[in-house]
Amino acid sequence: MSDRPPLKQSTLMLFALPEYAVYLASIPVLLYLPFVYSKDYGLELADVGLILMLARISDVITDPLIGYLSDRTPGRFGQRKPWIAGGALLMMLAAFQLFNPTVLTTPPLTNSYLLTWAIILWLGWTMINIPYYAWGAELSDDVDERTRITGWRQAFGFLGNVSVLAVPVVAGELTGYGGLPREGLTIIGSMALVALPLLITITLWRVPERQAYPTPRTPIMKNINTMLSDGSFMLLFSGFMLMSLGTAWGSATFMLFATFVVEAEGQTQAILLGYYGANILALPCWVYLAGRIGKKPTWMIGAVLFVFITPTFLLLGAGDLAGFFVCLAIYGIAGGNFGAISMSMKADVIELAARKRGENVAGAYIAVWSLGQKMVSALALGLALPFLQYLGFNPSGHNGPDEIHALAMVYVFPPLLFYAISVAIIYRYPISAERLIKVRAAFARRDARRAQSNRDTSQELTL
Repeated sequence: MSDRPPLKQSTLMLFALPEYAVYLASIPVLLYLPFVYSKDYGLELADVGLILMLARISDVITDPLIGYLSDRTPGRFGQRKPWIAGGALLMMLAAFQLFNPTVLTTPPLTNSYLLTWAIILWLGWTMINIPYYAWGAELSDDVDERTRITGWRQAFGFLGNVSVLAVPVVAGELTGYGGLPREGLTIIGSMALVALPLLITITLWRVPERQAYPTPRTPIMKNINTMLSDGSFMLLFSGFMLMSLGTAWGSATFMLFATFVVEAEGQTQAILLGYYGANILALPCWVYLAGRIGKKPTWMIGAVLFVFITPTFLLLGAGDLAGFFVCLAIYGIAGGNFGAISMSMKADVIELAARKRGENVAGAYIAVWSLGQKMVSALALGLALPFLQYLGFNPSGHNGPDEIHALAMVYVFPPLLFYAISVAIIYRYPISAERLIKVRAAFARRDARRAQSNRDTSQELTL
């Protein structure tokens, strides 16, 4: 499907390295921070949720701006690489401050401390991810190779997830420090401080950028209007955001569910390894299946599995560790395809948009995607945690059977609804490999006609 030689496996691996570091520095924000900052550092649960939501408000400006600028950044270092390098420095500093809050700060922690460093963390994340994902979308024109690119990247992200859990568990077994969420947060913050500059530097040094399309000339507002009228992009965007809202809601309430419903606070990290281990093991199977039956059917299978497994968490009670592990493992199998396949589908949409407009739009499209992803994550925190507090749940106080039951309901039913609606939306997504080839050929004929017309005009002017 492409005239370019396939990318080497070593190139795919080197390109995927930053995802490991970024996951180390971002996953704990949803997984650990609400629990640790409310239970161990004394902040109100509703305040933590609202603060982490407010920290994302600045992204309404920064995401489109960085996408716009990274498409237009000149210089011998490339369009994407300078932004990624700057973002790594910011994210490294903020991750250390958020995940090791008592090293340089004397407790008690304040709401302003959490808000300030959360804003800086997500600004660094934006500066890395928007150019990095745009770079990934431009690496190849081959439909299946795009899935391999996103698959490798997602595999390193899943390894980051595993490390977020496994390293503290192993440290706890070996040293007695790391088994509790607060201790794990400190360990991961220290790891992110090393991994971010090291792995991102390797990728920036070893992997070249590819100038796939001409530098854009379209104003930023016209870019946004064009995206909003792109039906394929909006279907994919809406479906992905609803899935992300479901997973973010689950992540925001997971530690609370594990601690107070299953009563597994000391075993939560080890149990979560079943989920992330299943992610890693299932990912190659999903990538293979996408090559056989197509990306959309593969994505649909995983999403439907999410819908069926989510209600089973309501069957769990205090001490059901084995059942909890099994449910999360099946969840992990379903989630193995979510990121990689969605990102590959997004690259297809970006290619069609770039060919239609004759200029590079990857950064702009990735920026809108990134902004939506962060907004739904913020929305999950800003709604789920205050809602739990409204229902009477208190992570640092006494909770009776009614409050525990409310926690279980809040953990299960909103994500279930989001997943179900997402399946209905993606069912209408129209782009397949066959259609992409046909549209690509149509644009090639259009470009040939334009080139011939320009040559004819030039000849007439010469005469």
